[in-house]
Amino acid sequence: MVRDWSGLPEELLVSFLLAMDVPAAVHSGAVCTSWNAAYTAFRRLRAPSPRKTPCLLYASGALAPGAAALHCPATGTTLQIPFPRAPLHRRPLLGSGHGWVVTADEASNLHLLNPVTGAQAALPPVTALHNVRMGTDQRGGPVYAVYEEPGSKLKILEIDRAHEYLYDRVVLSASPSAGRACVVLLLHTPMGEVSFARLGDDRWTCWVDAPGDGTELLWRRFYKDAMYSDVDGLFYLLLINGSIILHSVPGALHAPIKYLVQTPTGGILQVWRLKNHVESLEPADILQEYMDKEGGQDPCLEHITVDIKIYKVDLHGQRLELMKGLPDHALFLGFNASMCLPVKELFHGLKPNCAYITDDCLKCMNFRKYSQREVGIWSMAEQSMSKLVDVSPVLYPWLNWPSPI
Repeated sequence: MVRDWSGLPEELLVSFLLAMDVPAAVHSGAVCTSWNAAYTAFRRLRAPSPRKTPCLLYASGALAPGAAALHCPATGTTLQIPFPRAPLHRRPLLGSGHGWVVTADEASNLHLLNPVTGAQAALPPVTALHNVRMGTDQRGGPVYAVYEEPGSKLKILEIDRAHEYLYDRVVLSASPSAGRACVVLLLHTPMGEVSFARLGDDRWTCWVDAPGDGTELLWRRFYKDAMYSDVDGLFYLLLINGSIILHSVPGALHAPIKYLVQTPTGGILQVWRLKNHVESLEPADILQEYMDKEGGQDPCLEHITVDIKIYKVDLHGQRLELMKGLPDHALFLGFNASMCLPVKELFHGLKPNCAYITDDCLKCMNFRKYSQREVGIWSMAEQSMSKLVDVSPVLYPWLNWPSPI
């Protein structure tokens, strides 16, 4: 007997989609007419994306206009998806978490977007930050006026490029599908200040007005990363000197990129990523295009990861303990919410004792848009980088801007 799976009720098929990983859910729409209808309903319902193996999201000139691609490193599968509203190549990617990405529109306002279901949610506008006001330039055109201290000299930013200067990191406490339960933490100008908002708020709340204001935070600025803990319902902030609730950590200032990561058992890791600057060759047409648009800056400078150090955070002992590796886990580092996933227990297709990394150098991404981006897998044991399956030595457009996430 041949079973006719096309006759299953649509509600049942949608429930199947919710249990699938992302590639399988998207591919299901090509099975038959009824399954395609169920996939359309899955997107229309704005159901949350399956919380499965993370995927790499990127734009590419080889894709259809207005489309993006998802690459699953666990299976090697790459699939094309429609990118709602604006094509991905015109939207910077500033963060991700729970299957959603954070983008900025043409006015540099932040939006949350689920690339699989198409669901979207607007965050408070940029002028709702405490230090940003609407202004005009010398010709009377609209600009943003930004000040670092009340009464200080204003910095004038073009509306469509303000995101390049303003935003550092975006961290979510929950899936935006949870509505008001989702709190968005924003690290921003000036110099790593902290603000937050719940979905539906019309303004950003400045976390720290001044040191000693009752927030228990000793610093107003210089925060480099943040994470949300499901264990205690708290955000943890990481200072430039490596401290969280800890005191200053020796040597931390020499590691420019730092991450906070929660382990599956509720522990906290601090990860230091060290880079070198190297020169690379790029096609002459890209070089010329870059020089025409960006004022002749050298586009051939790449940031290459040369070492990753992992520390276990001992909050009670007020110290960091250097770890040799993560033999049963894989890390995901970049502008995404940092993740530590159990390979042997749940994510069998991932490589253990490795870090899947994407470029997150703000200066390079914002002001060197045609430089090649670093995307790959760092082996803790071999202390070396390897490439993902669909990455070729040849320069692809998706290695430029927006940076894959």
